[in-house]
Amino acid sequence: MAQPAHRTPSLLQALETRLGSLLRRYGGGNGLLSLTLETPELAFDRLPDGLHNCSYWARPADGLFLLGLGVAASVEAQGEGRFRALDAAFAEYRRLWREVDADGLGSQGFQPVALAGFAFGQEGASEALPNSRLTIPTLLAQRRGETCAMTFTCDSGCSPNKVLADWLALAGEVVAALDRDAHPLAPTFLQRLSSQPDDTVWLARVACAVADIRAGELEKVVLARSVRVRSTQPFVPATLMAALATRYPGCIHFTHFFPKGGVLLGATPESLVSLAAGQVASDALAGTDWQSGRLDDEKSLHEHRLVVNAIVRALEPVCGFLQIPARPKVFELQELRHLRSVIRGTADSGVSLLNLVERLHPTPAIGGAPARRALDWLAHHGETRRGWYSGATGWIGHDGDGEFAVALRCAWLDGDEADLYAGAGIVAGSDPRTELEETEAKLNAMLRVLEAQA
Repeated sequence: MAQPAHRTPSLLQALETRLGSLLRRYGGGNGLLSLTLETPELAFDRLPDGLHNCSYWARPADGLFLLGLGVAASVEAQGEGRFRALDAAFAEYRRLWREVDADGLGSQGFQPVALAGFAFGQEGASEALPNSRLTIPTLLAQRRGETCAMTFTCDSGCSPNKVLADWLALAGEVVAALDRDAHPLAPTFLQRLSSQPDDTVWLARVACAVADIRAGELEKVVLARSVRVRSTQPFVPATLMAALATRYPGCIHFTHFFPKGGVLLGATPESLVSLAAGQVASDALAGTDWQSGRLDDEKSLHEHRLVVNAIVRALEPVCGFLQIPARPKVFELQELRHLRSVIRGTADSGVSLLNLVERLHPTPAIGGAPARRALDWLAHHGETRRGWYSGATGWIGHDGDGEFAVALRCAWLDGDEADLYAGAGIVAGSDPRTELEETEAKLNAMLRVLEAQA
């Protein structure tokens, strides 16, 4: 999509006029108010350079891009009931949430949305990163297909003058960032600082897992590693996301800036679950190859079946009909290949997206099977996962539709340092050295991008 130059003053003037008129007409009352306006000048199809404290979520192959700035409403939760807490809070927001579709874009899917994310485990949060969070942004820039729009949200009881000033300030930031030239490409040298756990400890943990699986204690467990690297210059999130878009256009892309510092970004191949007009879809992604080009061995197929079966068991009680592929397909991602099956169904009335998330997370693709035994095994053997890695990131629309993607192939950036994460599914046929090589292959997907900065 071409990007018109010098559009900032005219677009902001038009927004000021229209938003002021709509606020005078629809302002007042209780609850949230959202105004959606078409902005053909926006040409929004990427994470703009220079923004901070924003969230970005995109499916480039489907022409879907979401960028949220500011906080109109937000809720955080942790513990066993974290998804129910987020779901209840969002339902309460919706109860008094007025949506004004000023240009009739609803038929194309445009609507206000909340952006959300959560950690793998239900406990644990830090000052920089909550365990789970759902935020309705003050400004949401959206692109769906070839159409772009901005959705502005506020508390209906706030001062119209202040609301308008805040909206225009955020819109100015976005438009100016999109007009700004892309950050110059600058290949960098990465120094590998540490691995957690180190290779010896991780290999011993894999061997222990294989022994316990062969003894019948569980069927599968996913073991994760992280590496910390330092660059010769600070990382630029927008440049990295542009590189990920080029290398992995078929993945789901995400970036979350956090007010206390740090940025989580990545390009994940795995959708946890989506809900659209009552239709449910969930990825079973398990079985990885980076060497032979073959994924039809019994180990890979067995690992994949465990994930498919678990997803089906989770969805059957709340879906009236399920479509289950007879065989997985191979999902090609540059240097990696995965077995992938998409399970589809029709949700029962009243089943929300976060209901589905609670039923599915964590699938055996990131935790293990049976789920409870695998999670207990991980806790007992000292497995820790920082931040939102192998949790999920996603969005929920005003109408309840949306999607969450598993936070894989991601990095936590802090200035010139980054933590990268990868895991491997351990089953009875696993070889520790091969599993270590698999995690290195997955880490390399992000390392190549960090090294190139392009």
